[in-house]
Amino acid sequence: MSAPPAPYVPPSTLDPVVRALTYPYPAPAHDYLFRDGHAEPVAALAPRDRAGRVPVLAIGSNRAPEQLQRKFADMPGTEIAVERVRLPGFDVVHSAHLSGYAALAATLLQSPGVVAEVSITWLPPGLMDRMHATEGIGTHYDFVAFEGVGIEALTGGRVAGAHGYVCRMGALDFGDGPRGLSAISATGRTRPALDQRAAQAHLVARLGLSMPVEAFVRENAADAALRAAREARLAPGAIHFASPLARVVEDLPAPLSDALRS
Repeated sequence: MSAPPAPYVPPSTLDPVVRALTYPYPAPAHDYLFRDGHAEPVAALAPRDRAGRVPVLAIGSNRAPEQLQRKFADMPGTEIAVERVRLPGFDVVHSAHLSGYAALAATLLQSPGVVAEVSITWLPPGLMDRMHATEGIGTHYDFVAFEGVGIEALTGGRVAGAHGYVCRMGALDFGDGPRGLSAISATGRTRPALDQRAAQAHLVARLGLSMPVEAFVRENAADAALRAAREARLAPGAIHFASPLARVVEDLPAPLSDALRS
């Protein structure tokens, strides 16, 4: 069996430090249609916006128009419906993985009592290969199916099932447990959430380094081998995803429709 391909890191004109430290990037607090690189706000998605598409949880940068623009910039005609939802029983936390552009990436962790406000990207099947490539399926993330979670759209109605990406490296243990992303609203958290800069500052101290966060990020963005070596030192104590409501799926899912909503 051949090894999974290397993750596709979309090109960007941003300074590497800015790209890493502004992760997971601004996202609208409303539903929108992403069409040819632009976000068109809508009061609520219509059934036609979901029909024949695959619902995939967007817990970090995938909910942000600027990240979708980077990921699909070379694919004209791209259209993705993005729906704001509440995800009960899970939190969005900092992972033990440094992305190809040196951000400390997000992942999901089962967290009883927490309700995270995330998004669903309703993806046309033809875009799934690209999204998988940007997530590093088989190397950095697993693609999982969530069932019976009780996902609620902020505009009303439930989504009976969705898919998502879960980091294979697990959630980073900050010494007394994981930390949520402060950019992702959630109720029920028992520990303070951190922004990207604070999380990266923790890494600098944890690795026994003495340098500004900006220098640390710039080194990681420029040197893949160094970044991988530093990431490997985060593995001990990492908290790995487990939930009876989720299972890893190997194949691309069949398109789902508005029939999943109630």
